[in-house]
Amino acid sequence: MTQIEFLQRLSNLLKNVPEEEKQDILYDYEEHFRIAMESGKSETEVAAELGKPETIAKECIANYHLERATENQSVSSLFRAIYTSIGLGFFNLVFLLGPFIAAVSIIFSLFVVSFAFLITPLAAIGSVFTVDSIAEFFLNLFISIGLAGLGLLIGVGALKISRAFFTWSINYVRSNLKIIKGENKKSLLLEDTKRGMENG
Repeated sequence: MTQIEFLQRLSNLLKNVPEEEKQDILYDYEEHFRIAMESGKSETEVAAELGKPETIAKECIANYHLERATENQSVSSLFRAIYTSIGLGFFNLVFLLGPFIAAVSIIFSLFVVSFAFLITPLAAIGSVFTVDSIAEFFLNLFISIGLAGLGLLIGVGALKISRAFFTWSINYVRSNLKIIKGENKKSLLLEDTKRGMENG
């Protein structure tokens, strides 16, 4: 693959990344080509060493969404970063997707329970027409106020858990991307060593 083909394919794959960010990425890879070619490598060798544009694009897109999630505390950007990083390897699919969905489901359930408990006083007030005695009404109201207080506590706890989970998710995806990049660098080094042995 030539430099132009490599950069064109990478550019097409980065179409959903803002233009300024995309140009920075493309410039970095142009520099990789320039430096490697100055040291005597061909365009094809450099393209092979850099890896597939598809993998590079996924890493760049995941990094972009991860940075947006960190800056804006954006849940949608975090989901996009996780979705993109899942596509980078089987390990991510097995070990990231399942626990992530389970954790999000538990946090969502806590918010639903909190909301349900918080609105129980409305049900107690609405039961004024269906109870047999005023004592039963006040008992229902007292219980529902207790449940509303419990719902408030659950809501505060769910909020703290969701913030901690958000931070943990960002850190996990960031470290996961570093591992994937490290693996790519290791494979490049191994390929260089093999070529050196074959040529030597």
